[in-house]
Amino acid sequence: MRYLSYVIMVIIVISLGVAPVFAQTQNQFAVPDPSGGQSYPVNYGITGGTVSDMTLDTNATSLVVSIQTTGDGSLTMTLPRTLIDAKAGADDDQFFVLVDGADTEFNESKTSTDRTITVSFIDGTEQIEVIGTQVVPEFGGIAFVILTIAILSTIVLSAKTRIKLGQ
Repeated sequence: MRYLSYVIMVIIVISLGVAPVFAQTQNQFAVPDPSGGQSYPVNYGITGGTVSDMTLDTNATSLVVSIQTTGDGSLTMTLPRTLIDAKAGADDDQFFVLVDGADTEFNESKTSTDRTITVSFIDGTEQIEVIGTQVVPEFGGIAFVILTIAILSTIVLSAKTRIKLGQ
């Protein structure tokens, strides 16, 4: 009976030490807007590795995630639609997800504010790229202000020019 209690204690200690290895860690990564300004929080969970970097590629309309693996695993990311999205007109379109440059299958769930994808990877994977149809606008709110000033300036100059021509 005494040995049974030792065996149970050893099993509990081992399970406490092993459980965190298989647990998915929840983290948040601040992805900077390439045009400056603000950062967008991307919540993620990963098993079998760690995320070392997330960057936007505005030319490819993609989010590039650099990872360091410790084994086979999966990456789940909640992507704000204000950061990256895939649209066909007003309707949602499919993301393309590449694992080390190869097209791969993934699971996705959607809300009106974000899209959550889960991608599996094998040990040795270095990069996961999520390609959409739009990323953070290259020109933020300042572009609207500049456009408004340009239009108003054109209207004012046109009005002054007509007055001088009519005299």
